[in-house]
Amino acid sequence: MEKLISFAQTSIGASHLSREQICQDSSFAADYEGYSFAAAADGHGSACYLRTDRGSRFAVECAAECVAEFLEVLDGAETALADERQREQLFNQLWRSIIARWHDKTEQDFISNPFTEEELDRIPEKFAHYRTRYERGEYIGAYGTTLLFAAVTEDYAFGAQIGDGKCVVIDGDSNVYAPIPEDPRCYENVTTSMCQDDAALSARFFYLPKGLLPAAVFLCTDGVENSYWNEEQLFGFFRGLALTMVENGMEEGVRQLGEFLPAMTKKGSGDDVTCSGIINMQKLGACSDGIREDIAAAAPVVEEPVPGDIVYVDEDSQQVVTDVMPAQAVEEPVPDGDAEAADEQNSETADVQTAESAE
Repeated sequence: MEKLISFAQTSIGASHLSREQICQDSSFAADYEGYSFAAAADGHGSACYLRTDRGSRFAVECAAECVAEFLEVLDGAETALADERQREQLFNQLWRSIIARWHDKTEQDFISNPFTEEELDRIPEKFAHYRTRYERGEYIGAYGTTLLFAAVTEDYAFGAQIGDGKCVVIDGDSNVYAPIPEDPRCYENVTTSMCQDDAALSARFFYLPKGLLPAAVFLCTDGVENSYWNEEQLFGFFRGLALTMVENGMEEGVRQLGEFLPAMTKKGSGDDVTCSGIINMQKLGACSDGIREDIAAAAPVVEEPVPGDIVYVDEDSQQVVTDVMPAQAVEEPVPDGDAEAADEQNSETADVQTAESAE
């Protein structure tokens, strides 16, 4: 088996530092016998999501645990996964196990540590309906998060995603592409979330057979994605990161990434930033000339100095899960997913299956 190396780096967002908020991204990476795994999760940045940092940590942990169990019990995996119908069924089972385990962890956390008055007091007054729901024991939204993960074996690679963020693959011919389809419910500051009722149905997957195994798989939260103007610039970042790893070695490449992320968030999105992934150094080295050519052919990105003082927008534009109407339009709490009730209270339509995103 060719050597696979995983990595994970997370840095608190510049806007979170300016508001003295904790980091709500989480990441995880590990190399096991037979496969490597990487994950990234992005908790929702609004003060309404009291424990979203724990939710994102639980998400990457649950994904790692369930993928390990999935691979351990799956006999003849390459044969089963080669069949599209069987593959869809298996991936759906895996995803449901991740969601179920995440719900178990959040429930255990809530039972062991009920919401305190200090936590509830952090909810802005105009979002008081969140406090009402939490006081009724409807705790799950407080842990809301996205999740993105990938696993690479010697015979196949696969991964899944709920919410925003990006999975980027570099193949053995130096081509760069995003293997996971976009979710039309994720746009601007809106995302789907693991805390929603339909989370078990909301995953998107990718699968690569042995002949298409990647040279690199990169995962990033939307704090990284939103630091670039478009997808091609984002791809350029990952090309540069891949080349840094080839030319300087994996350890040095990851170290440089860790140093770069705080500058990225400061002059980019202001959000928490996470980048994790799995690298096949032999295959990546073999296609490095193509990566260099692609970097040379790309439109130059004008590098500007990192600003000294930036005033970031306040919590009103931060990520909040919106399974009810905006607080200023709500007279009485609306049950999750009750769009008709929301419409009766306000002419605006609630999107009952999305989460306003701004981690």
